[in-house]
Amino acid sequence: MLKCCRAWLASSVVGCVAASLASAPAGAEEAGFSLAPEAVEFYGEASLEGTLFAEEPAFPGQKRNSGSFAIEPTFLAEWAGGDLAFTLTPFYRVDSADDRRTHFDLREAKLDWRRGDWEGTVGVDFVFWGKTEALHLVDIINTDDAVENIDGEDKLGQPMIRVTRLTDVGAFSVFYLPFFREQTFAGDGGRLRAPLPVIKNARYQVDGEETAPSFAVRWADAIGDFDLGLSAFHGVSRDPALEPIDFGARLRPVYDDITQVGFDGQYTSGDTLWKLETLGRFNQLDRDLENRDYFAVTGGLEHTLYGVSETAMDLGLIVEGAYDSRGQDALTTFNRDVVAGARLTFNDVEDTAILLLGSTDVATGSSALRLEAERRIADGWKAEIEGNAFLNTDDDDLEASVQDDSYLRLTLSYFW
Repeated sequence: MLKCCRAWLASSVVGCVAASLASAPAGAEEAGFSLAPEAVEFYGEASLEGTLFAEEPAFPGQKRNSGSFAIEPTFLAEWAGGDLAFTLTPFYRVDSADDRRTHFDLREAKLDWRRGDWEGTVGVDFVFWGKTEALHLVDIINTDDAVENIDGEDKLGQPMIRVTRLTDVGAFSVFYLPFFREQTFAGDGGRLRAPLPVIKNARYQVDGEETAPSFAVRWADAIGDFDLGLSAFHGVSRDPALEPIDFGARLRPVYDDITQVGFDGQYTSGDTLWKLETLGRFNQLDRDLENRDYFAVTGGLEHTLYGVSETAMDLGLIVEGAYDSRGQDALTTFNRDVVAGARLTFNDVEDTAILLLGSTDVATGSSALRLEAERRIADGWKAEIEGNAFLNTDDDDLEASVQDDSYLRLTLSYFW
């Protein structure tokens, strides 16, 4: 762990210095360039969170409910009219039940630069690819921070060098990822965890282990009513398999190198958004620790009804499907699922919004419900409700270990 941290910090610092030197114009002193930033901002978020579970925990050592505090400040400095910017965003959470969820991460520590049709990033950053609501298939640059949430939306900061060329036929980006961030897992005392404790010391089937570099390229463009993206990735998979060790008493993450090619697209047709993500991945470990090539696709639509019942509210109706050729051997719960839901946006000054999604595995009948609601309650303050319910869970599904973990999470956040 210490070696990983040292490598991470070293690559970030060296990368930031390199970017600043590359971005500073020749003869900077003559041009009046100053190390003092032209603009500085300091903003962020602090939150209190309580998680209430409907049932007693299924495994020894787990606590019934939990509370936590998190803080995520951001420091931003800009030069050259914003063409050169430094961003630093640390994150820290302390949790009452799970010592693994008490953790620190650098979400961002980067230099961004622009020069004509060229853009770049050096340091620790977050990159998102994807279009669909329930599952982001092609999103692979950052590793899941799974102790934060099980929905795959929270990610660990990834050290990188990114260079983007803007052209008349789209944006072309190249990524160099100097080493790998291991996925986080809940500890013995945490809910929403695997049936056995997952140790921190992963096993790699990759030369160099966590210091093995990864590479990616992406093209993205908006063409008329289409928003399209093509991507390719080669390196350490962000999706580990879990192998039993110590005579089946614990689980160990196992990582291998993979190659992925992906497509994501969205078509706007009046009030309807048509969405699609698909990928082919090669040499990915499955639940049986077998290396497999597979195909996966998720897609659907979101149709918005504006001004429902002659009010200011908009109602978005969501229907999606997900398929993974590995079936029950997949490392995702979305392998043969149908998803339906609704998003109600109040369009009020408090930015009130409610999202409800339901998913069902058409092969096993396992189902899940997800609720997200948020509303500003005062200047700088926001309240959020999140809930997950696991219904009719099949014993062979990945959700089997969390079938007693239906929960409601209340969060109060302050923004400055």
